[in-house]
Amino acid sequence: MFFIIMVMMFSFIVMLVNNVVVWWSVFLLMTLLFVSLNKGLMSYSSLFNYFVLQESLGLLFLLLSFGFLQFILLLLKIGVSPLHFWIFSVLDGVYGFNLVWFLTFQKMPFLFVMMQFVYNVFVWVFVVGLLVCLLQMLLVKSLKNLLVLSSTESFNWMFLSFVFSFLSVFFLFLYYLVLMVMLIPKFEFLSVYNFVGWETALVFMNMPFSVNFFIKIYSLVSLLNMYSFFILLILMMLFLSVLSVSFWLINLSVKLYYDYKYSKSLYPYLMLMMLVVIM
Repeated sequence: MFFIIMVMMFSFIVMLVNNVVVWWSVFLLMTLLFVSLNKGLMSYSSLFNYFVLQESLGLLFLLLSFGFLQFILLLLKIGVSPLHFWIFSVLDGVYGFNLVWFLTFQKMPFLFVMMQFVYNVFVWVFVVGLLVCLLQMLLVKSLKNLLVLSSTESFNWMFLSFVFSFLSVFFLFLYYLVLMVMLIPKFEFLSVYNFVGWETALVFMNMPFSVNFFIKIYSLVSLLNMYSFFILLILMMLFLSVLSVSFWLINLSVKLYYDYKYSKSLYPYLMLMMLVVIM
């Protein structure tokens, strides 16, 4: 509870103060909070890599006063797609509430700083990130990595909404936080047995009241009002989202999947079956 109160206080500070030094100080304190939360997991190499990466980026953020460069550094610090390559090495030894913390609370102060840098021209960065994230879902082999990618994709949709409305993003973040707190303990239990149930895979599809449903609906409505030419591209990404999750569904239904789940010879067959399922 103490850590959550600290995050709320840091978020309130960055909302009130428009100063790069104050922002950098908050970034440093958030890094220390995450390290202190995970020091009992005995994953010191991951924590060391995370600390070095965050503080190196924080120093560059403090020294470089160009808006575009600071924006890119912020995306890299938060782990927004397509600059999320370092997340998997850090979260490899993080479980339970600490995983919830990294995917939600750890990003809150950064969101309010992002408000100072997000402009309409940066929408393309988030769109490219969505495309990279959805294609990467076809290659992951574990439920935990699928969860991390789904969270990264959701935050890209939130940043797209940031360009248009802060209030809608605030409510979407609360909704997302509640769902992650309820779902992650179940995923952790299933990961022990290396088993993925049908109900777990369905959670990540764009079904009503699922994890990404409301986030994408709000983002699409906002984009319709401003960028009508984005619609075909966004719809293609929704198709890729269903395609990537259907990879898991077909994996669950293929005979002898648990004996050959890492065999690349199954991929062409699975891709064909995914298209059949979607059609």
